[in-house]
Amino acid sequence: MKRLLTILSLILFTFMSFTAYADEQVNVYDQQKQLVKSVVFVVGSDRYFVDGQTPGIKMDAKPFIESGRTFVPVRYLGNALGVDNDNIEWESPRAIFKQPGFPVVELTVGSKVIKSDGAATTMDTAPLLKTGRTYLPARFVAEALGYEVAWDAENGIVLCWPKGAEKPDISAVVEHIKKQTPAVPVTPVQPAQPELPAGETRPFSGEPLNPNDYAAYDGWAIPYEFKQPGASIMEMTVEELRQKPVRMGNSGWTIIYDVDVQKDMVYIKQASSGTPTPAILILAKGNDLSVQRANTLKKYSSNPFTHGYYVSLEADPGGGTKIEDVTHIMLLYSNQALAIKNPLYKGGK
Repeated sequence: MKRLLTILSLILFTFMSFTAYADEQVNVYDQQKQLVKSVVFVVGSDRYFVDGQTPGIKMDAKPFIESGRTFVPVRYLGNALGVDNDNIEWESPRAIFKQPGFPVVELTVGSKVIKSDGAATTMDTAPLLKTGRTYLPARFVAEALGYEVAWDAENGIVLCWPKGAEKPDISAVVEHIKKQTPAVPVTPVQPAQPELPAGETRPFSGEPLNPNDYAAYDGWAIPYEFKQPGASIMEMTVEELRQKPVRMGNSGWTIIYDVDVQKDMVYIKQASSGTPTPAILILAKGNDLSVQRANTLKKYSSNPFTHGYYVSLEADPGGGTKIEDVTHIMLLYSNQALAIKNPLYKGGK
């Protein structure tokens, strides 16, 4: 009975969220029925932008980031990419895009499988329901419909444009967004404390690290931190870290709260006793060390903060590491190394 009520509620919520705004659809074709040059969604903004035009088109929901992916309300994402409301079908909890001239795209709430003209692909995240609305991962849906997608982390922008076309200039949109965004007050960084409240974190306690166990990889030298006398290493899983974060260091410390491993990015949530600065990240393949990921030294207005590192060949042409071949995500601080077991590791060579 409870299962039936849950299914009926899902159908009702989906139907209401889809039909209540059907008369607000925006046509993204020009008079010659050519696709527009660009569509921009902004995380946290209730407007999206077509062909660089401002102030943009208002939505009744806002895109957000979860598990390193940007989610956009289904109707607005479909409309912005050229799918009419009449061609978005619901067979709850499944959504089907059937716009003539486009691939037929199918997604299901809670499932990581996306189909484009019947060909199934596994995403690294799944469509989800939030406050009765269905949200879809923007990148996968756009690419399935034949678009190219770029992510601007600094401005929280997802940019979509027709596949094969030149990447559009959206500088006017970026400038508009910056003017509309109020200044974020800088949160003062708390000075280092000798001890943190009991139970908040687990102290770093690891085994001595022998640098000889780690060979240089592809011409890259072993990091200096691995050579310091008394260096130690601590291994754990992502789940263990999330249950009880790890404090590294003493007088100057950092706290690692979470490691979110995606196909092309690794996101680290941490806090620092001094100026919030991203941790040093190393990708390890057994006893071999991969390319050290360069820090993007930017100022953060919050502490804790989250920082992302590119890990794939597509996202980082200078690297090219396959995340499924990485055994550990290693974070370095002083003479300590926190080795997080990679949840995406597939035993590759």
